[in-house]
Amino acid sequence: MKTSALITCLALVLSPFAAFAETGTTRIAQWKDDKKSPFMLMFDDACPSQVGNAVPELKKRELAATFYNFPAAGHYQGNKAFWETTVPAIPGFVYGNHTINHKGFSSVTDAEKEIADANATIMRLFPGKSPRLVSYADPGGVKNAISGPEIDSILAKNNLVRRPEFGGHGGGIAYRTASDVLAAVDRAIGKGTQEYIIFHGVGGDWIVFPQAEFTQLLDGLVTRRDSLWITDTISVHKYETARAKAQVKFKNDGPAQIRVLLTADVNLALYDQPLTLITQVPAAWKKCQVVQGTSKVTVPVENGEARYDAVPGATMITLTPAG
Repeated sequence: MKTSALITCLALVLSPFAAFAETGTTRIAQWKDDKKSPFMLMFDDACPSQVGNAVPELKKRELAATFYNFPAAGHYQGNKAFWETTVPAIPGFVYGNHTINHKGFSSVTDAEKEIADANATIMRLFPGKSPRLVSYADPGGVKNAISGPEIDSILAKNNLVRRPEFGGHGGGIAYRTASDVLAAVDRAIGKGTQEYIIFHGVGGDWIVFPQAEFTQLLDGLVTRRDSLWITDTISVHKYETARAKAQVKFKNDGPAQIRVLLTADVNLALYDQPLTLITQVPAAWKKCQVVQGTSKVTVPVENGEARYDAVPGATMITLTPAG
């Protein structure tokens, strides 16, 4: 009996924090949609095998990806309509800057042109907000005649952000099978950290990741979708950077309204990725209407919490019961 009573007391003490949180209490999710971990699929060099073996499988499963092409390459030009019309029309696909020719920089002027021309191609194929951040990958296997700080200065001027390192994450090198990648994914889910893989050839070309392993990997990612935020590289960078500099305040206006203010000490014109917030709402609320500026959405209430996306800034977020 004493043991049973002790277990009951411990269960009460260890109940979810939400059960005791003050109405209006708001936290910023570690990752979008309160997922456990982000995962990024990256593809380099516009390898011809990506056209037939990778892109169709990604599209079939509605998986996001970032492609780092160098548009002057012959194999890019040979599939130009695919890379410039088909791929940009697929939701979730974005391009990163991999320079225009994938060669070493002979001078600062040469580097500026290589990087700016690649950026101009991306902006032409993916028109929209400008300026905006774009992910950047250094060309591999080349030698530069200019310094690292000189390259960094050019990247900053063009709003480019280096992607995570290739070392330890290359498909066909560090990761040879779907099981290799999925084991790393599961570790990331357990730790709440990001994970990624960088492909070249898929079932052909160079630095090859086998086709059968590729499809098995994608299927494994789909089964883990409840825990993974599978997205493009720059979105992860923007979310992580803004979250680290973000603050949230709230005011409980009574049983019918909560106000939340989300701010972040970043350049909001560039770091415009919405952050996911989780707010404790009154027990009587079954749904919640969330308004921020002109944005208005209705979200479900689960376990006394409303989860929603918001953009950092001076615009107040208002939560009211809905239905």
